[in-house]
Amino acid sequence: MRRLLNYLLGLLGISVASCIPVAMYGTPHVEFSLSARVVDEAGEPIQGIEVRTSYGEHFDDKTGISDYLGNIEAYGSYIWPGRQYNVVFEDIDGEYNGGEFESLELDISDKVRQTKRGSGDWYQGTFKAELGDVTLKLKSETAEEDNTAKEGL
Repeated sequence: MRRLLNYLLGLLGISVASCIPVAMYGTPHVEFSLSARVVDEAGEPIQGIEVRTSYGEHFDDKTGISDYLGNIEAYGSYIWPGRQYNVVFEDIDGEYNGGEFESLELDISDKVRQTKRGSGDWYQGTFKAELGDVTLKLKSETAEEDNTAKEGL
């Protein structure tokens, strides 16, 4: 009798469990890669420029920093969906590589394309953006003087 009861409960447990949705852990995310060449107004490459999403998400393994040729090959495996469309280029080494450059925020939604569909769950696909040359301007001395004057107030 006990064996029959265990068998029936097992069947009941399986049928009840199949009606319960599976819990998912994690957050929605996309994989995102970006390539660009960062240059100054004269067309010269700039090293030491970081790219990240406008929301502050950095790319994996320091891949979002320009090399000595100005090239950036950035990859992020867990970017929040929708945040791959806005990026910021920022000078992280100051005066070291040719002067201090202004930050530049770009809406790149027209350059982003989906290369792989998501699973329908948290993973929403792979996206890629090829930006070509991104031109940054040197910070002007008058802007720095204005900021110094504002800080003194």
